[in-house]
Amino acid sequence: RICTAILKRLDDKSNDVQSKAIQCLGILIKKVQQGQVFEICDKLCTLILEGTAELRDIYAIGLKTLVTDVPEESGRGVAQRLVGRLLNGIANGEVEIRQECLDCLTDLLKRFGHEISMEHDAITKVLLRQLSHEKKTVQKKATGCLAVAAVVLSEALLNGLVDNLLSQIDSAKDIRVLIQAVGQISRSVGYRMGKHLDAIVPIFLKFLGEKDDEAQQTEVHNELRETIFQGFESFALRCPREIQPHLSAIMPAALTFMTYDPNYVGDDSDEEEEEEEWEDDEDFEDDGLEDEDDDTSWKVRRAAIKVLAAVMSSRAELVGESYAPYARAIVARFREREENVRLNVLECFTGFVQATALTPARPDGVEVEGLTMLRELLPDVITASLRQLSGKEDKTKSAVFSLLTVLCTTVSGAFANHLDKLIVTVKKCLGDKNNSLKLDALVFLRLALEHHDPVKVQPYVEDLLPLVLDLVKEEWYKIIAEALRVVTVFIKVLRPMDGDSGMFIGCDFDYTPFVAPIYAAVHLRLEAHDIDQEIKECAITAVGQLVASCSNNLRTETPAILSLLMLRLRNDITRVPTLKTLITICQSPADVDLSPILVEAIAELSLFLRQQSRSLKQTTLETLMALVASTSQQMDDEMFRQILQEAAPLISEQDLHLTHLSLRLTVATLQASPLVTGSMSGLLLEQSLALAGSPLLQGRALHSLLALLQEFVKLNSPGTTFDDLYTQLRNSLTEGSQRQAIANVGHCLAALCVHTTEAKRASTFDDLLTSLTGGEDTKKHLALLTVGELGQSRDLTSIANLQDIILASFDSPSEEMKTAAAFALGRTAVGNMGAFLPMILSSLAQEKNHYLLLSSLKEAISLHASSPELDFTPYLDLVMPPLIQHCESPEEGVRNMVAECFGALLTMHPETILGQLGSLSQDPAKTLMRWTVISSLRYSMTGNTPTAALAAHMEVFLSMLRDEDLGVRLAALQMCNAAVHHQPALIQPFLAPLVVPVLFETVLLKIERVVDLGPFKQKVDDGLPLRKSALGCINTILDNLPEQLDVVAFMSPLIIGLADQQDVQILCHQILIKLCGNPMMKGAVLSTLDGLVDPLKALVDKTLKSINKKMKENQLGTELERQNDLLRSCLRAFLAIDGINSEDAGSSPKFKLLKDQIAANDRLRSMVDAIKMEG
Repeated sequence: RICTAILKRLDDKSNDVQSKAIQCLGILIKKVQQGQVFEICDKLCTLILEGTAELRDIYAIGLKTLVTDVPEESGRGVAQRLVGRLLNGIANGEVEIRQECLDCLTDLLKRFGHEISMEHDAITKVLLRQLSHEKKTVQKKATGCLAVAAVVLSEALLNGLVDNLLSQIDSAKDIRVLIQAVGQISRSVGYRMGKHLDAIVPIFLKFLGEKDDEAQQTEVHNELRETIFQGFESFALRCPREIQPHLSAIMPAALTFMTYDPNYVGDDSDEEEEEEEWEDDEDFEDDGLEDEDDDTSWKVRRAAIKVLAAVMSSRAELVGESYAPYARAIVARFREREENVRLNVLECFTGFVQATALTPARPDGVEVEGLTMLRELLPDVITASLRQLSGKEDKTKSAVFSLLTVLCTTVSGAFANHLDKLIVTVKKCLGDKNNSLKLDALVFLRLALEHHDPVKVQPYVEDLLPLVLDLVKEEWYKIIAEALRVVTVFIKVLRPMDGDSGMFIGCDFDYTPFVAPIYAAVHLRLEAHDIDQEIKECAITAVGQLVASCSNNLRTETPAILSLLMLRLRNDITRVPTLKTLITICQSPADVDLSPILVEAIAELSLFLRQQSRSLKQTTLETLMALVASTSQQMDDEMFRQILQEAAPLISEQDLHLTHLSLRLTVATLQASPLVTGSMSGLLLEQSLALAGSPLLQGRALHSLLALLQEFVKLNSPGTTFDDLYTQLRNSLTEGSQRQAIANVGHCLAALCVHTTEAKRASTFDDLLTSLTGGEDTKKHLALLTVGELGQSRDLTSIANLQDIILASFDSPSEEMKTAAAFALGRTAVGNMGAFLPMILSSLAQEKNHYLLLSSLKEAISLHASSPELDFTPYLDLVMPPLIQHCESPEEGVRNMVAECFGALLTMHPETILGQLGSLSQDPAKTLMRWTVISSLRYSMTGNTPTAALAAHMEVFLSMLRDEDLGVRLAALQMCNAAVHHQPALIQPFLAPLVVPVLFETVLLKIERVVDLGPFKQKVDDGLPLRKSALGCINTILDNLPEQLDVVAFMSPLIIGLADQQDVQILCHQILIKLCGNPMMKGAVLSTLDGLVDPLKALVDKTLKSINKKMKENQLGTELERQNDLLRSCLRAFLAIDGINSEDAGSSPKFKLLKDQIAANDRLRSMVDAIKMEG
């Protein structure tokens, strides 16, 4: 009854009642049963088809409301009930009925198009017939409905639809309608039109016509041209592979129509006027124009500009070569008379600059081509920008500031020769009434100050600073905060500091008149309590910089400022900014007196170290280090003791970065106050010993611990003497200690011995020799590592039989002991190469321990390579023969050691070693020799690689990528990966022509064979390691040299890799995620989206089925975890695709089905939520 009553109200004479009735329907269909929804649906459709003509639009609004608001569970039924009747109304109804039915069908297809797939063929046929209807409005609505329908059509139906439209173009009476239909379909389905581009683009270009043809300067032709360019834009963004051959025709066409303005009777060559005329020519937009009524040519210009912008955003490799033909022309269009188009012109050129900024810098340090050409274009850009800034349109000014901001960060010192003109314009904008414009001007001003030489900016301080200080008193919080940031940069300009020395740069500029006004403006915001958080932080930063730079002029105000900073330090919200401000003040060369707050600051900061927040503890430790370094003479022992008391508990393996900072703070404190060592030694030593024995200790934390132990030895305080430390460190290890823990303790013992007396060292060596000749394995292992660490810096030949003792450990049953012995032998050889090296080489001539002896030799060579003060030249001729002899060893481990030796030698003696390696690799019969040679290059990449010498030989070595032996090819792939990662400049010239094609081929390489294992047979794929290595190299290229990768050509191998074995699939997922995250490459992903979705969906189905089966059988082991890892990897790739652009990705029916499947499965949905939480 309620439904019937409300439906009757649709016939009411009052428009308000009708509107309320429609609103009620939208709510009612969510409440009533499904049968009643269908009843309402049928009633509204009947009223549209058979009801009163005057109320037909009301009925149509009601039906569209129902389609929009109907629950999902009723949607399929509603769609199926409506589609047939709507199609009948479109095919046979009056004009008004057709229009309303087309609108309703469009809304229905948008929401439930996938639910009526059986009717898709009928829909397309009916809509195609409407394109020839006599009424333009029907044609237009049918075209829009076709574009929406195309999104949900199957590939076969979509291809048939497009072929049908294209086939009619030559014989149609109204070609424009067909062109517009193809254009709108192109925009809606995006990448799915790729296969038709070879047919579409020539037709589109043909019907663009001639720019100067007056017969085509009509609204109809303008609309057609706009549609064509919109289609080109869609192709450029979503079909980058297929559009590539046509860009040479599309780009000039877009450039031509970018200036298409038939109503402008001026000469394009006269567009750039003299700068001094600007002031009197602010109304230039109205000059030289004919009647502008109904002028739609601006839509063509806008669409053409967007094509250029789309190409630049999707084809990064074209940026450099596009500056000459296109960039200068775009700059000339800055004076476009229509503001909407002008904004697109500015946005397009801003995109050019951003694409230039995203172009990776050349590894050899030479400026990239695009940046060089941008520098040449800068005078024209700035001239044109200044003209727009002198105009009236605020939106245009904001767009110009956005461009100038990007230029600031892309081209260093971009405006150095134009500051005087820019400053005049910025001053006007800072005084403008438009707050958004003022904010844009402030942001630009800040970046300009940061990216230009302070000395060149100082002459403009007097004009600009008062305006900025006035803005600090504004009401809008964003302007206040940005003005405070600008003030902070101005302070650095007033007294610039040298980045290397940390001292003020001497100059003639008098900064003192500006200190008081700055202080007055900033202090007002600093002491206020009821202000925005962002303003508080910016005020704290500004006042800190003011004190750091100008404290000599604020002697009376400094205590009050410090007092305010202490108040802010006690506030949870402003705590971290205040800590950073204190660091700035402490590091100032002005020697600011912090004594008024020192005691309470140390007490407050010490308590911060007990807080849970890791970032707070990290900043606090850095602040304490700055305080100790700058104010230690004003601190007493109690303050130092307080610092150590709170810092010591942070020394642990749980957080090595905080440990590193705590250790550095402890060392600085002990150096400042040696007397506190005695009272704090127990706590510090306990934490340090526990850390020394941790297998997790490494990197900076290890180096900081060594510095602390060395400081203990120097202080020689009770409880921390050399003997105390040595004994406790040795005893900290047990028989079951891990290898890394033993190595860390060995580092610590060696560091102690280096800084003790000669007598202590001698007794220590005696103790170590005792451990080497007997005792527990752990102590023997520790002794070997310690001797090796000491031997690299001291001559140990005086210790009798040391070599024999070390060599005896080669026969140990423990592999870890053998490795430690090899390390010790190699490192002790560095202390006296003349005595130890011949013994290593003579032992190599024997029939055993080749791997260990070569490992020792590698240690000695590597240490020489990493130490500039050591010279290996006298020993080169001695080591080459045994190394060459073992190049063909059947043991891969031995060959690896030889390769590492050659790699280290290559960094010291490139010409000699490269000549040897080149000759060794020539014999096609010596497979193992070639493997060793190419592996040598891989190991050389991580050191001080002689890129100049290597570049001449790289092409020869890269030929091994196609070697007949799979092992050699795998080693060559690994070398390429290392080169891309560590020496991109070396391999960059060879990537595109030589390496990348091989990588793509290798991704497809499968060499399967069946191995007979007796009871059963097993299939082995010898190509799997090569595929994994090739994908790993591609992954590295995406990180370091993405512009060298032809992403469009790679998509086919990637799709095949996504259906490969598990390890290959995970690598492909990682690569796909990176492609989706690169704005220049996402178009290639969208252009092959359906192909990518197929293996992803197959993997989800297969893995999910396997997981469910194993869980039912209670198989909860490693294999189940591997399956879960694979599924998570697949879902990360899915989320990356979904994150490109939901609208673009959503135009793929296959992707939508996968998305719906994931959303409907509890396990998958929870996994997706967990991945999103991880970030």
